[in-house]
Amino acid sequence: MKKIFCILTFVAVAFSYSSCSSDSDSKSSDMSAKINGATKTFKNATVTEEVYDEYTDFIVDAIQSDDATKMLSISLGKDTTGSESVYFIQYFDGDVFYQASESGITANITESSNTKIKGTFSAILTSESGSTVTVSNGVINVAH
Repeated sequence: MKKIFCILTFVAVAFSYSSCSSDSDSKSSDMSAKINGATKTFKNATVTEEVYDEYTDFIVDAIQSDDATKMLSISLGKDTTGSESVYFIQYFDGDVFYQASESGITANITESSNTKIKGTFSAILTSESGSTVTVSNGVINVAH
């Protein structure tokens, strides 16, 4: 169920970018990663807070700078740092969703607060058909 919800959230964010004008503010929204060895940057990062009974999550979605049909999404615990904070990474390449969950993710989140998310991440993401995308040298530094 969480997988379906994340996919729907990702698609909803994609559609919202095509229908809204960008807001300019002074907050930093930097994400970058190597996607199959090629360095990519991601812009217009948005942070959505999802509140549950026992915990709260942040969902960070951003559009690839050189191709607006490609997006990266990272799900992590609010106020949770360290290697186990990130529990889901998804990359949409315009045609296919690739994803990895907890056991396939290497991350080190150093800040996860109401105002900033900062850390590193990497993973091998897999599509439903079994094809893979390698995400390495990922850096998140998002003020929200």
